[in-house]
Amino acid sequence: MTDSPRTVARDSLDARWADWFPFDPYPQQADGVERALDAMRDGGFLALEGACGTGKTLIALAAGLQAIEEDVGERVFAVTPVKQQLKQFLAEVRAINAGRSGEDAAPVDGLVVVGKRDLLPYARTDALPGEQGTHDAASDLRETTVSLVHRESTQALDVSPGALDGRIDVCAASDCDTLSYAETRCPDHREERDEEAPWYDPVRAEALCSLVESMGGDPLETAGVTAPYPAEPPHSRDVLDIYEAEELPAGEAGYFDPFFARFLADEGWPGVDFSAGEHNVLDPEALVAAAVRRGTCPHECLAALMPEADVLVGNYNHAFDPITRQLTAEKAGVLDGDTLLVVDEAHMLEERVRDLLSETCSLHALRTAHRDLALAREYLSGNGGEPGADSGAHQRHARQTLAEFDSVDERELAFTQSVLEWAAATVDDEVSAFLDEEFGDWSRQFAEGSLPEADHEIPLRDPESVETDRFTDRALSEFPDDVWTRVRDACYVAGQVHENDGQTERTPTAPTVGRFVHQWGILDHGTYFRELELEYSEKAVTDTTLPEWAGAFNASLVLFNCIPRDPLARVLDDLAGGVLMSATLEPFDVFERVSGLELLGEGSEAEERQPRRVEDATYGLGFPPENRASWVLDLPAFTYRNRGPPVTEYEEMTRTRQGYASALVTAARSHGNVLVCMPSYREAEWAVEYLRERIEKPVLRDRSTESSETDAMLGRFFQDDDSHRVLVTSARGTVTEGVDYHGERLHCVVVVGVPYANTSTPRMGAVMNAYDREFEQGSGFDTAVQVPAVRKSRQAFGRVIRGPDEVGVRLLFDRRYLRDAPRSVHHVLGETEREEFSAVSPDMLDLALEQFWTSR
Repeated sequence: MTDSPRTVARDSLDARWADWFPFDPYPQQADGVERALDAMRDGGFLALEGACGTGKTLIALAAGLQAIEEDVGERVFAVTPVKQQLKQFLAEVRAINAGRSGEDAAPVDGLVVVGKRDLLPYARTDALPGEQGTHDAASDLRETTVSLVHRESTQALDVSPGALDGRIDVCAASDCDTLSYAETRCPDHREERDEEAPWYDPVRAEALCSLVESMGGDPLETAGVTAPYPAEPPHSRDVLDIYEAEELPAGEAGYFDPFFARFLADEGWPGVDFSAGEHNVLDPEALVAAAVRRGTCPHECLAALMPEADVLVGNYNHAFDPITRQLTAEKAGVLDGDTLLVVDEAHMLEERVRDLLSETCSLHALRTAHRDLALAREYLSGNGGEPGADSGAHQRHARQTLAEFDSVDERELAFTQSVLEWAAATVDDEVSAFLDEEFGDWSRQFAEGSLPEADHEIPLRDPESVETDRFTDRALSEFPDDVWTRVRDACYVAGQVHENDGQTERTPTAPTVGRFVHQWGILDHGTYFRELELEYSEKAVTDTTLPEWAGAFNASLVLFNCIPRDPLARVLDDLAGGVLMSATLEPFDVFERVSGLELLGEGSEAEERQPRRVEDATYGLGFPPENRASWVLDLPAFTYRNRGPPVTEYEEMTRTRQGYASALVTAARSHGNVLVCMPSYREAEWAVEYLRERIEKPVLRDRSTESSETDAMLGRFFQDDDSHRVLVTSARGTVTEGVDYHGERLHCVVVVGVPYANTSTPRMGAVMNAYDREFEQGSGFDTAVQVPAVRKSRQAFGRVIRGPDEVGVRLLFDRRYLRDAPRSVHHVLGETEREEFSAVSPDMLDLALEQFWTSR
């Protein structure tokens, strides 16, 4: 056994952070907390690699909580892209609280940050009205609620004077019998507005909730509790003092959200605290249950509680998606210089945020923005508006808005309308040309049902060079060079025309489209790859002005961010410091380059950004080395060319595939549960078919499916019934990262080949070219393809040893993992892995496995 101590007694540590540990830490945990805390105290960041089972989550939490204690920050915000890891953060915070004792040991307040779909009661019960998505439907409910509880509303709720224990009375003005609610006078008789008062009337909101509570019917039930409101959203006609025959005023009619109204009635007091959660940690179910029970809005409660939490846990979107980040900052103000950020599974950071930091603009958005401009021009002419609308009022509001902007007039609106019309026609041309070239008579195939149901990329320039895309070239041949700025400005003004018009509820798309067009024209062509994206989406199309292909595809212009390190550096620089951690960050120079940490360490005079401290730390498996075997099987490279077609008849296989087939049978027959990680799901299908005919163990297949199906499959694999199984998956799938295979759940992991991403796609070509251009020639493949692929392998074989008493085998089937092999990836493995993995010949594998397990 190893001579090193397994843990360090907390009472032997002369460190205040030791109080945050619920148990004695491992030596690497003690060192990791010190290094993370040291970086945080200096306003810096620690890149932390720790093997599975190191205890990285507690390292980051203990360091962050101690930093809060020392006033380095006010909160820890942990973000992870893996649902299982989110649960791990919650479990660790609860364990910290369970282990704290004494009068001065205040609990750590924890909160999970999720979106509206998981929180809004009517969204959770699928009771949102209409066919819209959650965001739009919820926004409609909220807008109607706002109109009903607004302090200046003149709509009479169906309540009487003296209601709500006398809080509702008639207006104090003589000869006025209108109800006045929170103020002594109704809106028509107030001399001036109290600037200190909120926009809403809390007494109106209270009255609204009271009316809904008295409606009767089946109550809403969710999160195991019953709400005081009906199961379906109430309508404004249910609460206004009108006859049924009367027509509801525009803007007042519609379904509304009584949960939001209750939050306003309570004047922003959530009525929920952290004690409602297990060990003071509010997960979504606990938050929803506590809020719904008292009839208030869980989503608003979340925003109100976020600034008060010590630890927030969310996903990458909350920290890195520009829109979500802005909403989070505006709503709760927690992404600032008082926040310590913990980025979990940080090896995924670059890949995951590329899409978040890229921009798209659909054909639908272009056409809608074109309509925004057309309506704005109609308003200005005095001819626009819905039937029965006051066209004169439209015109006055539109002209007042336009007068506020010097650079935009009616001619600019017309010009921009023509640009968007041209853009939509150009998208049509590009898509039509692509489909004709790719499929020939595609419309006949679509009608027959033989058109492949696949998505497509249409590159607008050569991905392997840096040149202006043809969409931009065509635009500049049609319009002046300043077209990008002019479109942005005119679209913004058109949006303001609609926002300021009192007769319309139109939510304009033009400002977003204008901003996209401006970015398209000015952003670097090397960093941002321009293309069209076709998403297969079969649907009925009744609009005769749409292209023929719109019934089969949705088309979008895409600004794909190949190197997101600059925006990542800006995000990190806004924060107090933090930890970026994973089991697979090495090589650190590559990680720090692509994650923005390198830029952060250098600072930027142009952006007035001071250099920040950036450190790194690595912790290998701190468990007994005799409990594990780590071998590279010396087989030819498992490449597409070498392995040949995935046939299951041994005699029909290439010699390379035969070698792998035999080795897989040997590994699968070995002791215990075996996880086989193939380079793709297609190869995984082959392995499943081959193994099922040749081994006695049940062979489970993991597919790229819904998470519920994956969870059910893992449940069968983990089943404790004295039987062992084989699970076959893709090394690029979901069960090789963030899944806990502790104890007897896993005994052997086999990684077959090097799981490279598909490098033939236009986007991947553009990414590699961008890295070649930004850093040095040849670095593109290493940075964008090779390093991420080997990290996938490392994540996979890291599943097997999770604790000091666990025993297991790590197998790499492919000689490219050896030091001197052609196209070797040995140098990309972690330092301790390079030392531990040794070569074994295929004919010795059976004996090696037998000897290892016999000696246990």
